[in-house]
Parts: sequence; structure tokens; C-alpha cells
Amino acid sequence: MKRHIELLFFVAVIAVLAVICFLMPKDGISVAGTTLRFPSISEVLTPSDKSRISIDGLLADRENSMKIQQLPDSVIEARRKLMQAADSMRVRDSLLLADTINFYKTFFAENPSRFYLPDSSDVSYITDLIATLRREARKGIVHIAHYGDSQIEGDRITSSLRYGLQDKFGGEGLGIIPVLQMIPSTTVQETISDSISRFLVDGTLVQKADHKRYGALAQLSELKGKTTITIKSLAVKHKAFDKVRLFYSTRKKGLKATLTAGDLTYEAEDEADKKYGMMEWDLPNKISTFKIRLEGDAELYGFCLTGDKGVAVTNIGLRGSSGTFFTRIDAKSFKYMHNALNTRLVIMEFGGNATPYLSTDKKIEGYYSSMDAQIKFVKQQLPKAKIILIGPADMAETVDGKLQTYRNLEKTVDLMRRVAKDNGVAFWNMYGVMGGKNSIISWVSNKPALAASDYIHFSRKGAEKIAHLFLESLNVYDDYAMFQSSLDRRKREQSKNRKKKLKEISAKIPVDKTFADSISKR
Repeated sequence: MKRHIELLFFVAVIAVLAVICFLMPKDGISVAGTTLRFPSISEVLTPSDKSRISIDGLLADRENSMKIQQLPDSVIEARRKLMQAADSMRVRDSLLLADTINFYKTFFAENPSRFYLPDSSDVSYITDLIATLRREARKGIVHIAHYGDSQIEGDRITSSLRYGLQDKFGGEGLGIIPVLQMIPSTTVQETISDSISRFLVDGTLVQKADHKRYGALAQLSELKGKTTITIKSLAVKHKAFDKVRLFYSTRKKGLKATLTAGDLTYEAEDEADKKYGMMEWDLPNKISTFKIRLEGDAELYGFCLTGDKGVAVTNIGLRGSSGTFFTRIDAKSFKYMHNALNTRLVIMEFGGNATPYLSTDKKIEGYYSSMDAQIKFVKQQLPKAKIILIGPADMAETVDGKLQTYRNLEKTVDLMRRVAKDNGVAFWNMYGVMGGKNSIISWVSNKPALAASDYIHFSRKGAEKIAHLFLESLNVYDDYAMFQSSLDRRKREQSKNRKKKLKEISAKIPVDKTFADSISKR
């Protein structure tokens, strides 16, 4: 009897809810300024995950689309038969060459993982960048600065970029790290004996200085007295380093530093009232940890931990930032550090924090103007550096009880792509690479999860995935440059051989000596 009553109660509740679903207006009912909404019958009965995508399938497709021999089986079979029937190696080579050229042409024009470039028909912006990184890494240290918001905090995304780029071009160490590390990082551990002040130019953890000398990291620490700092690299790869640099400005009392690495101790000192100084220690052996005692009155802009050659990649994550802070940094402090570091690539990964507020065309154009000014500032201070603007990841909000991509997100992506093109820099569409609209839902539901349950941030695994896709995009352009170089070399050889053959033929043709003499005298 009890079960019978429970069943009747359950059926009655379902019936009442069904009636409400049927009678409730589509736009809801307004009560005391609050709109009450209820799903319709069709919404209840229709699966809510129709728009979800298979992330495993998407990531596999993304990676396959960046490999040169990804042709349909039917095309491959047709090519095979045609090559078997070919009379010469030259014909076979021509078929393979046509396939290769078509792959690159399609990738640069259509692939979601491509870089959007100032001139879509000219990929030299990226290929020249890669050539510069390779050349500079062979001579010494070349630096990459990765600026972003909380999406890259704790060295997420950046650390994977660092490992991949150091595998490719060589290099060791962590790049620049703050003197005071407030956000826990998986790649560096820091302890400090005495508290020192920290100032940030932007973000929600704001404590601003009374000046603009924030340097390359957009932050500084203030030393008044003494402190001892211990730093340990926790990096998975390339963790050791043998070059330590400290960037600073001294005030009334100057700065003394004592660095201890194992059994070795090094001392350095600089005078008072010196703007933008650098202490440098070249160590005889590679280390992954050291202790430094600092004494004096100084602004400390950061430590740089590298080898003597290769690529260094710095993580500069500012929580809550929309990327509009560069113009609030003193140009001299910014330029001095980046020039000393030989920075040749600045990655600016922003847009997520601005998206919820870009509700009108006026606000969108206002953000465009702000980002336009930031890019111009960086270009002016670092004329040798390339800039890659990375747009926001997909983010979801709840609308009428359903998770969906933020309504303004695609406008933000379009804005970022436009401001990059208008300033002659590259743009990488992270939103599109992820899968586009509502893809973050699938990244969250993936096993293991590739994004956090806030439907905004990547998980550690997801950060590794998106960094890997960025690196693979770079590799396509690098492969193309090598392919084009071999093609040019081949054309030169063919031209040389043709000239040689013509010369041989000409030598065999009899020439009337009297006629030849008359021609030579003209």
C-alpha cells in the first residue's frame, strides 16, 4: 500500500510540473522585478547535450590536420595508381609536390589552428619569427614573454610551451620569476625570510606603487633592509640553470647581494640611486636551487634563471587582467629589461575577463581602442620583437538554466583578430582551436577533465593540451619554411643544370667565324 501511494504521489508531481511547463509563457512571469522562467515540454524532453562534441575526436582531428600526409583513402589510392603508371620519377615527384603544396595552402587558409596574419597570403611573419628564435638561440639566450590572465597563473600553459620550445631550440631554466612569488607554481618553489612589499600594475590582487617602474613582469618588490630568499626549480624538464640575473633599481642605500649555490658563494654590490641595474652570476656548474641574501634599499624586478644559450620562456600571469596594463608601465623599465633579455617574441593572451562586460558596440570599440594602444606600446618599445595575440578560451555561463558560451565571446574573438590585423601582428584563435561554441562544456565533462568546473579555466591537463596544439601550429609553419627552402634549392639546381646543358649544346653547334667576329665587334 505504501509503495502504491508513493507511486501516485510521484505521478501527481510529474503531472503538475508538466502542466506548469505547458502553461508557463516562453518569456516567463515577472514577479516584483524578478523574472521566473520554467522549461517548456520540448526543452525537458530534448537532450541537453546535443551541442556537445567529442573532445578526444576533436583533438585527434586537430593534430591530424597538422600532419602533411592526411589525404582520404580514395585520394591516396588514386595517387598510388597514377604514380605506378607514371613514366618517370619527375612525374611522380610532381604529384607529391602538388599534394604538399595543397596541404599547406589549405592549412594557411582554413585550418582553425592556423595563425591569422596581417597578410593572409604571406606567412613570413611566423616563419621569420621561427628563424630568428633558431638563430638567436644558437648564439646566446633569446627570450619569449608570455603575458596573460589567470588562465596562465602558476605557470600553466607557459610551462608546456617552455618545455616544447626548449626541446626544439635548446635552453634551460625558468626565464624570469618574481622576487616574491605570491601565486603557487608547479615549476618553482620560493621561501623568504623577511616580508617585503609587492606591487602589481594590474589584476584583482592589486597593490599599486606610487610610480610606474614595474619592469617586464608588470610587478616589483620593495626591499628596505635585509631578506634571504631560497629558490628551487621544480620543472619537469630543463630545470637546471647556470646563469642567474637580478634586475633592480637602487635608492638611498644601494644594494648588496650574496648568492650561495652549493659550496660556492658569490658577492655583488651596486651604488645608491641607480636606475635599472642588473647583477649577473655565471656559475661553473648547473644548479636547480640557490639562496640569495639581499641587503639595502631597492626596487626588485625579478630573477632570471637560464643557461648560456637557447630559449627562455617567462610566465607573466595577472589575475583579473584584460591586458590593458602595458601603457601603465614606465617605458624605460619595460624596455631596459626586455632589451637585456633579448626578447624576440611577446605573447599576449587576454580577452576572457573583458568578455562579460562587452555588452554594447560602444564597449566593444572601447576595448578595441585599449588593446590597440597596448600593442602599439609593445611594438614601440620592442621593435625587434614579434607579437602573437591569443584570444580567450571558450567560457560558459548559465542562461535559463542551461550552460552555453558567453553571449559576447565571439564578438571578443572577432575584436582581437581585428586589432591584431590592424596592428600588423599575428592572432591565434584559442576559442576556435578548442572547438568553438559550447566546446568548454565538453572539455569539462571529458575524462580526465580538461577544464575546471567553473567552465572558464583549463585544468592542468587541458593547459598542456592547448599548449601542445599551439606548438604544433608553429611546427607546421617551420616545416613549411624548410619545405620552401628545399624547393628553392631544387629550382636553383634545375636552373643551373639547364644553363649547363645549354652551354654544352651551344659548344657543339658550328659557328661561322667571320659572322661571329662581326657580331663581337658591334
